[in-house]
Amino acid sequence: MLFESISYISDLPFKISFLNVGQESRHCHKEVEILMVLRGVTHYRIYHMDYELGPGDLIIADAEDLHQIHDSSDDILILSLHVDTRRFEKQYPNIRYMFFVCEECMEGPSGSRQLLENKLTLLKQHIARLAFDYGKDKKDLPLLREEIKDLVSILVNHFQGFYMEDFQYKTSQQDMSPDDLQRLCRITRYIMLHYNQKISLDDIAEMEHLSTYYLSHLIKENLGFNFQNFVNSIRLEFAEKLLVFSNMTLMQISQECGFSSPNYFNKCFSAWHGKTPAQYRKAYVPCERSCRHPFTRKEAFALLTPYLNVSKGKGEVLESISIAPDFSNSGFIGFCENYGPRICVDSGEAALFLGACSEKILQLSPREIILTEDLLHKSKGLAAGIRKILEGSKIPLSVQDASLPPLKDAPDPAAALSQIFSCKDAAVSLLGGAESLFTQEGLPTPLYTVYEVLSDLKEPQAAFYPHYVLAKGLNGMLVALFNPASHAALHVHLSVKHLPPRTAFIRRELSPGDSVFGILENLGNPEHLPPLLEKRICQNRLGQPRFFVPEKKTVDLVLYPNTVILLEIPSVCH
Repeated sequence: MLFESISYISDLPFKISFLNVGQESRHCHKEVEILMVLRGVTHYRIYHMDYELGPGDLIIADAEDLHQIHDSSDDILILSLHVDTRRFEKQYPNIRYMFFVCEECMEGPSGSRQLLENKLTLLKQHIARLAFDYGKDKKDLPLLREEIKDLVSILVNHFQGFYMEDFQYKTSQQDMSPDDLQRLCRITRYIMLHYNQKISLDDIAEMEHLSTYYLSHLIKENLGFNFQNFVNSIRLEFAEKLLVFSNMTLMQISQECGFSSPNYFNKCFSAWHGKTPAQYRKAYVPCERSCRHPFTRKEAFALLTPYLNVSKGKGEVLESISIAPDFSNSGFIGFCENYGPRICVDSGEAALFLGACSEKILQLSPREIILTEDLLHKSKGLAAGIRKILEGSKIPLSVQDASLPPLKDAPDPAAALSQIFSCKDAAVSLLGGAESLFTQEGLPTPLYTVYEVLSDLKEPQAAFYPHYVLAKGLNGMLVALFNPASHAALHVHLSVKHLPPRTAFIRRELSPGDSVFGILENLGNPEHLPPLLEKRICQNRLGQPRFFVPEKKTVDLVLYPNTVILLEIPSVCH
């Protein structure tokens, strides 16, 4: 099979160029191709899928994907980035078998669309910065290598995975856990290496040490189609390339790609392409690459300039930040004594909830429990009952009027973290909405989650800075990064120079979509929550843990709007 060859400068693992291609034949290459349209309109075909792209649109063709630019407007100008992902296999062993999807065609909840837009904005910024540095006459090669590593990291961490709907690949509708992503990579690798052989769900289940039921459900839930369709989709990609690049008969292609019979091959191909393999081959006419109106480098970089910075709103630019956590300095104060929650019990329901869930609430080490005068007047024995609950805990019980300053709404983790440290003397309601520890249904809010994470350190001390909090306790240390901006991602350069060598991190990301309010909104705010759903919401709110040891002195992180990244260092690791 013929592959288009890509030439590189100074052994760099990528190439950037500007294109004004109007039409070209279908082709493929060993590299991942990323296109960003700067001007005009074009069409981009990846296998059976055809996309119309306009200014600002971004699209990715994975390594060895059959693709084609066609029917471009006369003023077309495209930035093209080719990345040799084989050069990153040491860091990401299965990167050649990862699906990268960034098409802005995902349908789903508005929160998911906003998250995708935030990710795309950041990716475009990285591509623009890389292009400007690549375009310099005197190239800084070490800088370019670091920048491409960062860009590949963004692809792997935020654009890996897809969802199949109506025979169209779309951006994944949910963030899969790292374990599930790795598992699907291994499954994809197995299928791509054995597509011309008989492959059964039992074989894959045995390989992954899973039941066939669990594996079938995992694939269907995360990819949108069943196991057999997954296998067939990969076989059809190989078949389409053979139809274009070879003179093999349809019978030979059917056998070569692992289909059980030519009739089954015809049926599967027609379902995806809307035409039979014979009709597809007859309709395909190769062509010479043609170009539209010429352009200058000055024009190209002028069109690229707006993507260099991520807008924070009203023209302000949110810069990248650099931090170097130092847990040995003297800026730490006791968290529980200074920032622990002052919990307001202002209803009979809240008082009953305090009694039923006292262990969960007291583990936060509240500074005090507050009863409102109005509630105390309604229930004379209430104070005595709560004092009994608090007996032995050394937590004071006070009575105040309803004018006590409350915490403001904190519907997402970043707002919760900011509220806790900037409004330390305010009170937090036990039950209520985004200003409370629990919803009326008893589900933990982002405020509760942040208090819980900090109290888990045991006797924590904390230091508060713009965009991050440092905390340490008997159980370990914590770097909590937060981005309260609503529309702009933040690029964080985190230095580990003050930490012991080979420090192990547990990373978790608390996003708005994973909080109780984000989940309920995506579900249409149902009136009744089944027990299993309540349990899954509680499990989901703390994010999926990822374990890593930094391989270099600086860790680059992307902090999305209204999101918190937790970097925990267990005491055994320092």
